[in-house]
Amino acid sequence: MSIGWLLEPYVVDCVTFARHVEPAALASRLGAAPRPDVSWGSAQDAADMLADPEILAVARVGRLGDWSFAVEYGDAAGPTEWGLRAASGGGGEAVNFLLTPWHPPSMFAYYSDGVHMCSFGIGEEGWRWGTAPDLLVPDLNRAGVLPVGPQRDPRGARLSMSVITAHFGLRLPRRDIVDGGLPLYVRSRLR
Repeated sequence: MSIGWLLEPYVVDCVTFARHVEPAALASRLGAAPRPDVSWGSAQDAADMLADPEILAVARVGRLGDWSFAVEYGDAAGPTEWGLRAASGGGGEAVNFLLTPWHPPSMFAYYSDGVHMCSFGIGEEGWRWGTAPDLLVPDLNRAGVLPVGPQRDPRGARLSMSVITAHFGLRLPRRDIVDGGLPLYVRSRLR
């Protein structure tokens, strides 16, 4: 099961995966805490909570296999250096997708034990950075994503997402994220 559906415009803006970290711990590492009056909600509930001027971000969290995930709304911490260092700290791993259809490319980042290992734009895999920028190059070559220059072909972007999905063993069912309810955590101005 690929997570290529994440590339559909405006379905999800940011999702962070963390291996061997409980969902509540991932939310905490991203600076969010449970809200006493709300404990479970849909994507729409999360978006509606952002109308409160004291709330900076809302994270809906869950777990599939070894990976917990946080889908963030608002001022997401997941794609930031501090957020990914925290999410992967203590010997962990974190993968983040910042999905920006309004300003391509969407971004992929991988951190291990607080260290930035590999990042690239989805559809711009020829330009990579981090301490191990070529980590996924063999997989990207086998799949036919590389060698290429800049591209914006949606098929190539989905193929790249399939490579990342397979390499890290990520899963994220669309129906659970779009239609389902998940535990809600908030990052507020007061925290």
